[in-house]
Amino acid sequence: MPRPFAAVAAALLLAPAAAAQDMPLSQILIDGEGWVRRDGPWNHPSAVTPTVTSPDHSTEFSWQSGEAFLHARQLPNGPRSPYAPLRVPPRGTPKVTELAADCAGRIYAATPVGVQVFDPTGRLCGVVAPPVFGAGVDLLWFEGDRLVVAVNGTRYTRKLRTAGAG
Repeated sequence: MPRPFAAVAAALLLAPAAAAQDMPLSQILIDGEGWVRRDGPWNHPSAVTPTVTSPDHSTEFSWQSGEAFLHARQLPNGPRSPYAPLRVPPRGTPKVTELAADCAGRIYAATPVGVQVFDPTGRLCGVVAPPVFGAGVDLLWFEGDRLVVAVNGTRYTRKLRTAGAG
């Protein structure tokens, strides 16, 4: 294969992975938007589970109690492999209460330090601080372009520049 053709082919194959590696929180957070408390009935779509599937349904992400990272496995029968290291609170233990995905393939983890956001390659984009200082996020889900979290039994929403994968 001629070298120029090989270089172009490699660039085309690696472009999606390269683009996914630079997904800072600034791509999804909107200046001036913050958490807003919401009263009334909840529209939580499923049972609490630290498992979510990628938008293309090719990969399942999960967390197991006590582990300081998320796992990924190719569907339908791939082995579970370490995927993304979690930020853990000082003198704390790792904990993920729920996972969600957005339409760009980012994974959101509800944790004691806030909402940890990972790009499709498993790299940490950043941590969105919880709406209540010092309180961890218990639940999270998307309602369109709004990230919804529950903290100590109270629901909060935040408008983002992305939408949930569902």
